[in-house]
This record gives sequence, structure tokens and C-alpha cells, in this order.
Amino acid sequence: MQDSQFRVWCLFLLQVIAIAGFLNWFGKFEPTSQFDTPSYREYSLESASTALNDKRTFVYPCVLRLFSAADGSERLIPWFHYLSSAFAVGVFMAALLRCDWNPWLALAAASPILTSPMVLEYSGVLTPDLLAQSMSILAVSLWLIVVHTGRSLWACIGLSVFVFLAYQTKPSYLFLLAFVPIGGLIARWWLHSENRDAWKLCLRLSVASLVPFLGWCTLRWFVVGHFGLVSFGGYNVIGIAGQLLKPDWTNQLTSDVQPLAEEILRRRDRQHWSVDTSYDNMESNFNAMVWKIAVPAASELYESDSRVMNRQMANLSGQILAGHPRSYATWLWMAVKRAVRASIELTLRNPMVAISIPMLLVAFAVGWRNRNSSMECVASDWEREFQMIVWTALGYAMCKLGLVILVEPPIDRYCAPAAVFVPSILVMVSTGMVLRTKCWSRPSILAQGAETVG
Repeated sequence: MQDSQFRVWCLFLLQVIAIAGFLNWFGKFEPTSQFDTPSYREYSLESASTALNDKRTFVYPCVLRLFSAADGSERLIPWFHYLSSAFAVGVFMAALLRCDWNPWLALAAASPILTSPMVLEYSGVLTPDLLAQSMSILAVSLWLIVVHTGRSLWACIGLSVFVFLAYQTKPSYLFLLAFVPIGGLIARWWLHSENRDAWKLCLRLSVASLVPFLGWCTLRWFVVGHFGLVSFGGYNVIGIAGQLLKPDWTNQLTSDVQPLAEEILRRRDRQHWSVDTSYDNMESNFNAMVWKIAVPAASELYESDSRVMNRQMANLSGQILAGHPRSYATWLWMAVKRAVRASIELTLRNPMVAISIPMLLVAFAVGWRNRNSSMECVASDWEREFQMIVWTALGYAMCKLGLVILVEPPIDRYCAPAAVFVPSILVMVSTGMVLRTKCWSRPSILAQGAETVG
């Protein structure tokens, strides 16, 4: 191992230990339940049909069962969340080094992920959010290696496994099925155009990501009669569609969903529901529409059969949104603006970004004094690294948020993992400027020495 890589790994481990100490000091490793934690605890493993028919995927319920069985409590789960995240970020940095990155830039790209909002705020929360982010980081790490090498079989196999585990931990990571092949095609074509194998790589990535998904959906089709990852999509989108439902529009619905629509309207009236369909109001009422109105209504009509409930809520939502295309388009546009604003705010909240901005300003000032402060110089020195992280960060964020806003509001809980790689760009820029400034000072010193001797 080169001396610079050894130093980088030592600094990385010091960061992991320091952040763990900080989180433990402030009580962030105390297990904390949220409103959806009980649904993971109640996941049934009595039979394959019961498990496959549940509205939750299997990974996180199994994690809860495993720790409860081993320790008799859930007190170690926050530590598992954090160490899984740290391990994933370590693999990410190792992948960047495998792609021949400058070691200090690799550390700069990895460090902000250690202090991402999900790590600082969700390590102790008993939901799958941080674990799913870790799985996706592992998948992206192996994706980077495949894009760099073009044909790494072990990386393709690992990529396939971690993409599968990511969306089995949290279904919102289904966006990886699009990001992996399409992002791989673009990145390989852009960064390694001399190889002319982007389409072949895209095909391999498509097989690696899609085959396990199609196999799982086929299994569920044969066991429970539903082709999909999980019977939950209707639970999400009804939170939007249920708020757009109008009393005078039920006659335009098909007869199979009219009873559900009428029951939702009755429950809305009973709770004096606000008919304001502005974005802010719909976002604040999203969970209430799902869990206090639509789900109880569907449960009463369909005898708590989650598969039937999901299908009927999805059918009703599809008809409502198709009948109100302008309202839905307005929702999507406002959700995009909300997602961009939240992603920027969350990026600036990252402690590593807060540290890197003063570093960037100082390095820029020093470079300006030395009459060579252009950031283009930095980009030219490490052009491939910067292009790779920009492709990864922006493509990952757009794919994830694009899937989220179709069916639910892009709250911070979803925007934070979507923008997880964005701070890496800013920290890399400041690190590159510091490295460049260091290089600027050396020629000037040598030149002064030469003049003195002359």
C-alpha cells in the first residue's frame, strides 16, 4: 500500500471513531421508534405466502428479529446501523481507489457521506432508512468499479446482490433498476469512449439488476398472485389521489372502486377534512390521508387483506389522477421544486460541507495571490474524478427523487439519501483547490531560490 493511501485510511478510521463517539455522547445510539416501526415488528414469518403478502419487504423485519433473538432487545441496532454505514462508505472509498483516484480526493468524496443527515439523525431510529442507504452505497461502489473496468465479473455479482438488498430493505430504492444500466451507459460512454463498449456494459448491468427483480416478482405471482416487489404502491399514491377526490366525481369511477371512494369521502367529512389542495397542505396531510382515512376505509371493505387493499387503492388512485391531470401535474412540479430546495438545504447542513467552504475560500485567496486561482486548473488536474462524482451524484439524486415524487411528497427523509453524494462534489472541489495551492507554492519557492543563486 502506498504511503498516501495508508495515511488516507488512517484518517478515515479516525473519522469513523470520532463520529461514533459524537453520536454516542449525544444519545443518538438510543433506539427510537417512529410511526411506521410497528409495521416492521409485526411482519409475519409464519409461512411464505404470509410473508410475501405483507406490505413490507423482508430485510428489515429480519434484522429486528435477529437482534431481538440474539440480544433480547433492540439496543444494539443503532450501532449496527452506524457500522453498516461506515463499512459501506469504506467500500465506496476503496472503489474510488480501485478506479485509480487520487487518494486525497477519494477521502474527500467519502468523508461527507460519514456525516450525512441520515447518519447523524437516523442511526438510532428503528426504520430501514439508514440501512437501505448503506446498501445502495455498496451497490454504487461496485457499479463504479464495473463502469471503470468494463467487465469485472465479481463486481457485477456483488452489484446484483446489493441492488436486490437495497430495494428489499426499502422499496423506494427500486430506482436503482433504472440508474444502474442507464447511468452505466452514459458514464461509460462519456468517461471511457475509447473502448466503444458502452452498450455491451449497459446490457450486462441490465441483466445484473433486472434478473433478480423479475425472479422475485415471478415468485410472488405464483405464491400470492401479485406481480411486483411488494403490495404497497397503492398505500403511497392514495395519499395524493385521496386528497384530489371530489364528491361529485364518484359517478365517473368504475363500479369496483366506487365503494372505496365513497367510504373515503365519508371519513373525510367525519374528520372535517380540509379541501385545500395546495402543495403545502397536501404534504402536511399526506400521512393522515393514508393511515387515518384510506387504509382504515380499505381495511373495513376488504377484510384487512393487504394485497386486495393495495390493488383497490392503486386502481382508485390511477382513475383519480387520470381524471385530474392538471392537478397532478401541478403536484409534480411543486414536488420537484420542494425536492431541489430540500436537497440544497440538506447538503449545506452536512458538517463536512461547512468545513470545506472556508477551506475553499482560503485556497482560492492564496491561489489568487499567486496569480493562478482558476478552478479550471483543478478540474483539469483531476478531470476524470470530478466528472465521475458529478455523474454519480446528480444521476443518483434525479433517479431517486423522480421515483419518490410520483407517489409521495419528497420530505427530508427521502431527499437526504437522494442527495447523499452531492456534498462529495463540494468537498472534492475544496480539497482539489488545497492540493493545487500546495503545488502552486512549490514552483514559486524554487524560482526564488534560483534567482538568489543567480
